[in-house]
Amino acid sequence: MNQVSYIIKERFRTIPFIEIILSYTESFINKADLELLPLIKDKIECKLLEELSYMAEITLHSELDKFIANGNNNFEEFTETMILSLATNYPVLDKKLKIKSRDFSNHIHSIITRFHKDVKNIESTFNLQNIKIVDIDVCLGDRHNGEGTSSVCLSDGTKLIYKPRNMGITHSYNSFINWVNGKIKTDLKTFKVLDCGNYGWIEFVHYEAVSSEEDLEEYYYKAGVLLAVTLLLGSKDCHHENLIASGKNPVIIDHETIIQPFFNDKSFRSWDDQFKIPHFSVLESVLIVNQATGAPLDIVGYGVRGHIEAIDLERKIINPNTINSKITTRFATRKIVDKNIPVFEGKYIFVNDYKKHFIDGFSVAYDMFSNSKKELKSKNSPLKLFINNEVRYVWRPTFIYFKILKYMRLASFMSSYEAYYSKLYDLLSKAFKGENREDYRFILDFEISQMLNGDIPIFSLRSVDDFLTGNDSLKVFQYNCLQNMFHRIDLFSSVHKNEQLIYINRWLDS
Repeated sequence: MNQVSYIIKERFRTIPFIEIILSYTESFINKADLELLPLIKDKIECKLLEELSYMAEITLHSELDKFIANGNNNFEEFTETMILSLATNYPVLDKKLKIKSRDFSNHIHSIITRFHKDVKNIESTFNLQNIKIVDIDVCLGDRHNGEGTSSVCLSDGTKLIYKPRNMGITHSYNSFINWVNGKIKTDLKTFKVLDCGNYGWIEFVHYEAVSSEEDLEEYYYKAGVLLAVTLLLGSKDCHHENLIASGKNPVIIDHETIIQPFFNDKSFRSWDDQFKIPHFSVLESVLIVNQATGAPLDIVGYGVRGHIEAIDLERKIINPNTINSKITTRFATRKIVDKNIPVFEGKYIFVNDYKKHFIDGFSVAYDMFSNSKKELKSKNSPLKLFINNEVRYVWRPTFIYFKILKYMRLASFMSSYEAYYSKLYDLLSKAFKGENREDYRFILDFEISQMLNGDIPIFSLRSVDDFLTGNDSLKVFQYNCLQNMFHRIDLFSSVHKNEQLIYINRWLDS
């Protein structure tokens, strides 16, 4: 064990500016109630250190360049100087590092304490016995309020997903899928959920290869069905990281945006408007894409044939923790197809060779919805399963916020709260300038307050709300989530279906 621990500690030494940021992990190290094996605790601490280093590296390298330019060449002296001066010279960075470490520690603490509290219910729900936590992979999704989705490995080999938010929407989605399964005699996959109020535990969906041509046919038939489901529900954000190819089953694993309200204020240019995505269409969910719209090809849920990797410019520190440390920029490949595309005999298999099965699945589900209008609009409508569900709403695409937070790491913004706030305000406020936009300024205030803490701004609302927190009197949405679904039912027709088939065929022929 000592030798393994030494290797992991050595790994810390490759983290840029490790000596400077190490003190910020004290809140994590000193938590006596982190009941984890030392090896796992070291692994999680390493993850925290990597995130702290990422936040600080631009500022610290700027200081290192100045240190060298002044004729100095002793890296230990630089490190000692920065440890003493960082809080004074860069108060914004100092606060962000402290917040990150505190939130990270609290997040791990919450997972462990809630697991101990819920263990009997977990064992009952997921059919397990005598389980303990043996590993945690943290922050698998967008960070919000200091927490994010995490994967928890148990002593019997089982994996569970921990989500720090209400799981009612997943229950409702599973029930709706069961209704669809009964109607069209299929078996779209659902997964077990333990809803604990403001957090929950979810069955881990494994990525599994397809074992036969028949399974591929079934997979893409079901993929077509799911496309029709997301069309009816008004789903958003079904990107490649939210879809798992589990054997012969495509599975949407994140349901926070599986139903959405409909925003239609023409004074704003929405994401859909920017990329010319037609309202109430199969293109909204990003499960598929038409290249003519301009939507990014690297996020498409069902993928785009031939688009397996993308080339990006990547900034990397070489010779870390030495006086010869440099930031370099290079081209790097990034995988954009992974667990969202089925594999058969070692190869990714795209939908294009299974066009008939995909369109058949879509058509069967679409026609069923169209023929079930009376039931879907009745008092006992299966859509009413979604009443009062908690829904997440993101005002702008999350990648926009990520880009801004990445840019805001510059030293000039980390030295002054005024400078940081001013630049953040400048970047975000442009969308709120112009006629008829003043009423929406509370959204800007929310975005800034969340991003000052390093969070992605995400609104929570109920499925029947037509307003956003911060201004309950302003009707932001033309249709709330439920109204949006009922409006879509009315749109279902042979004309509307043919429009969707045109979009689908354009994607399949790309």
